[in-house]
Parts: sequence; C-alpha cells; structure tokens
Amino acid sequence: MNRRATVRIFLWGAFIVLLAALVAGTGGYRLSDTQGARQVRSLENVTAVVEGRAYRTTLPHVFSGLPARTPVTVLLDISPTYGDCLYFKSVYAPLRVWANSTLLYEYGQDGTYPAYMSDPATAVDIVSLPETGSTVHLRLEFLSPTARSSLTIHPLLLGTQANLYRHLCETLGFPFIFSILLIISGIFLLLLALFVVFFERKGMAFHWLGLFSVFAGIWTFGECNLTGLLIRNPTLLYLLAFIGLFSIPVPLLLFGRTVVPFHQKKPLRWLTLLYAAATVAALALQLTGLVPFERSMYVFHILEPLTLCLLTGGILFEMLHYHSPAAKRFLIPTAVLALSAVLEELNYLFHFTYTLSLFFQSGILLFVLSCGVVGGILIRDAMHLKDEEQKLKYEMGLMEYRLEEEKKHQRLLLENQEAVRAQRHDLRHQLAVIRSFSERGDNVRMNEYLDSLVAAIPSEQGRSYCENAAVNAIVSHYAAKAEQAGVEMDIRLTVPERMEQISDSSLCVIVGNLLENAGEACARMTEGRRFIRLRSRLQYGTLTITMDNSFDGRARRQGEAFLSSKRDEVGTGLRSVRAMAEKYGGGASFETDGAVFLSSVYVRI
Repeated sequence: MNRRATVRIFLWGAFIVLLAALVAGTGGYRLSDTQGARQVRSLENVTAVVEGRAYRTTLPHVFSGLPARTPVTVLLDISPTYGDCLYFKSVYAPLRVWANSTLLYEYGQDGTYPAYMSDPATAVDIVSLPETGSTVHLRLEFLSPTARSSLTIHPLLLGTQANLYRHLCETLGFPFIFSILLIISGIFLLLLALFVVFFERKGMAFHWLGLFSVFAGIWTFGECNLTGLLIRNPTLLYLLAFIGLFSIPVPLLLFGRTVVPFHQKKPLRWLTLLYAAATVAALALQLTGLVPFERSMYVFHILEPLTLCLLTGGILFEMLHYHSPAAKRFLIPTAVLALSAVLEELNYLFHFTYTLSLFFQSGILLFVLSCGVVGGILIRDAMHLKDEEQKLKYEMGLMEYRLEEEKKHQRLLLENQEAVRAQRHDLRHQLAVIRSFSERGDNVRMNEYLDSLVAAIPSEQGRSYCENAAVNAIVSHYAAKAEQAGVEMDIRLTVPERMEQISDSSLCVIVGNLLENAGEACARMTEGRRFIRLRSRLQYGTLTITMDNSFDGRARRQGEAFLSSKRDEVGTGLRSVRAMAEKYGGGASFETDGAVFLSSVYVRI
C-alpha cells in the first residue's frame, strides 16, 4: 500500500470517528438507565419565576429578552437521601442557592470578581444538601447577565458526591482529556520544531501547529466544566477559554503559509494581520472593561469560521489553479476543521446538542492528527531533499577539488616539459663546446668541461618511485619540496602502471593530499626530527597506502575528524582522501601517536 492510500484511509477513518463523536454527543445532559442505576438524577422539571410570573419549564432553558440583572428564580422540591449533593452551573450570572430557608451557596455577587469583567465568569459547583429526612424546597436565585440579554439555566444533577464526579467524568472526560492531550502534544511539537528547524526551515510548520494545539488545548481546558470543579478559579478559566478560542486561527494561518507555497501571498498575509489585530483588540477591550469577551464572542462566532473557510478556499485555489502537491495534502484536514467550525456555529444557534464545542473540538482533534501525519511526511521529504542537496553540493566541491589537483598535476608536467626543453637547448651549446675541444685536440680541457657537466646534474633527477607515471610525478614533486625543506624522506611504493577500478587522477588526489599535508605539518615544526615515511602494498586487489609523518604534536579533533590548522573546520585534504577512498570501495583512518601522525588508506583496484 502506497503512502497516499495510507493517508487517505487515515483521513476517512478520522472522519468516521468525528461522525461517531457527534452522534454520541447529541445526548446532552440526559442520563441513561445505567447512569440512573448509579443514583445520579437529572432535575429538569422546575418552576421558573421571572419578573413575578411563574410557569413550569424543562431544563436546559434559555430565558431571552431580559434586562440586565433581572431576577430569575428556579423552584423545585426534592427528596434527597443520605449523602446527596447538588451539582449546578451558573453562566455569567450571580447565583444564590437556598435549601428551605438555609443559604447553601453564593457566587458572583458584586465585588467578588475583577472590575474589568461585566459579569462573573461561568462557574460550576457541588454542594451538600441538608439531611432532613423529608422533602427539601430548593430555590436558585439567578440575576441575568449585563453583557447579554439572555440567561441559560442548565439541568441540575442530584446524587452523592462520588457518583456525581463519576458521572461528570463519564460525560465530560473526553473534552478534559482531549484538552490535556492537546496541550501536551502542542508542547511536544514546539520542542520538536526547535530541533527540526536547524535542519529544515519548513520545520517552523511544527512550531505553528504546536502553537495551534496549545491554544486549542487551553480553550478546551478552560471551558470544560470538569476543570471548573478541579480548579476553583472561574476568572482564570474564563480568560484561558476565550484567549485560546480567539487565538486559534492565527497559528493556523501561519501554519498554512508555511506548508503551502501560496503564489498569491498578500491575501493570506493581510488576513493573518487582520485577525491577529481583532484578537488583540478583543483582549484590550476586555481588560479595560469596555467590551467583555462574552459579548465580543459574537463577532468571533462569525470571524473565526469565515477565516477558516477563506483559508480552505485559498488552499483549494492553489490545488486547482496551480496543481500544488502541498495544497492537495492539506486541503482535507483544513476543510474538515472549517466544516466543524461552521457546524459548531449552527449548533450554537439551533442547539442540536447542549454539549457545546463538541463539533469544533472533534474537528480540531482530526486536524491535529492528520496534519501531524501529513506534516511529518512533508518534513521528512523536505529533509531528504535537503540531504540530497547537501550530498550533491559536497560531491561538487569534491569534484572541484579534484579538478584543482589535476590542474596542479598538469602544471607539474608542463614545468617538467619546460625543464626538458631548456635542457635540450642547453645541450646543443654544450655539444658545440665539446666539439670545438675535440677539433682542437684539447683533451684536457674537454675532460674538465665534461666533469663540470656531470657535477651539475642533480643526483635525484629521474628517480622512479613506482611504475605508475602519474603517481610517480606527484610523489617526485612533493618529495623534492620536502627534501629542500630538510625533511627526511623514506618512500617505498608499489603502484601498478594501469588500474581498471580507479583512475590515475583519483589516486593522485589521495597521494598528493597525504604528502601535501605531511609536508605542511613538518614545516610547522620548530624542533625535533622531521620525517615522512610513505609505503604502499598491493594484495588481493586492494591497494593499501600508509604514511607516517612527524608533526608538532598539537592536533585538534571534532569527533573522529581532525580540524584544519588553518581554520576551525574539518580539514579539506583529509576529508577528500576519505571521500575518494570510500568512492572506490575503500576507507581511510587517521590517528596520532605522540608527535607522529599516522595515515592509512585502502582502495579497490
């Protein structure tokens, strides 16, 4: 099965999971028979008193068109058993809970929440009921919010504290665990981005995806009712929920700009800036007390799905018009996220289920999972391509170095040719002189002249180190330079005249680099014996070259490689020797023994 088929199957499976989650979430607050067996009852049928008018209603219920701070009283009679507690929720509304004539709970009264908030934050709580052994008359006194004209009253739950927590974990466990997983995965992606970005610039995609996951996580964490029971700070959870929710599209837009090479970059850039400005403005208006989050939320209910749809449209345009492979990869995850945001908005308006945020949270889960898979494949391919580029760049550098060595070899041959031409020219004059001495019969002068010519011939010229002419020339060149610098040379080579597996120029790169590095190392010595010992052996189709040379004893290493004495990087010469040896099925090793540098190279010939 190829990679595309695997990703396609994953996305279809994720979509099925989303549908299952949506179906499972439509049950709202109602309890099944199994939950009833656990002695948790949902108190839904109540009497509501609004502005002096009483009527029967069923919870959850939304009271609309209320002036600010309108009293809404919920009345019901219950028969609690031993250890029963009451679970309730207050949404931006001050609340007092009375049992008979006893005040059990009070929340959100003036002066108990920050001044920059128009209403108290949403709160959930569990309170113990009095053990009277008879019917208890409950009275819940709400005051409608000032920032909105409606008041939502959610069902009340009755049961022991343990059973209530068990029930809430069953019904709210998914968003709570989901939020924790989102935050953890976001932090992991942020840390991963710090590592990947060193090797591949597109690793920033993990950074933006991680930030998206963190924002989505803190929104879900702050909004979850189970969190409100564990962290008794409604204002903090209120800020986390809204800041996370409003900020989600910003890293998502930046993620899209990173993974999809948009040809028209300005629209998405302006969309990112405008949405970021709207988020900052909403935060500023909340902190100054001018417009609370629960009111600016209505703007973001339109702005956020619209932004996600525009991003999806841009990716779709890139795929259809420019046939972008990256756009094709990320179209489905982004479209699923945009669709979930639209469904969430419709759910908020028409109340398909009172489990709000279920649609969008499921969409976020699918988006993070699919983008993690697809993004990982994309980054892997990008890093593989970069490795290939680095390898090609290195091989090109090695080829340039090899060409430079060959040019050096050609210069050496030209110098030898010029020397031979000069000697041929001088030889004509010398023969003319000898002939004149012979015609005059001046044997004494002729013998003296011949002795002077013999003495002028360099004793080392014409030395043969091996049968291979190219290697012999390069060895002769560096050996002569070293001897002129006072270095003791001990060279014994066995190199065939012709080789099938390795070219003469490649072998000259190996031998020339070894001798050049050794000569430079000896030249840096200020004391001690300076020497170079070069050997080679041919056996079983393998040519082994070893060289020992003296040096000043100061060698810098980086791992197994030696740093150049000229700059703070791995030496080019030794690196070229190793690369050339490995190219021909061999290898190279370099080490030090006191003040002696040991080199060993073998190649298949």
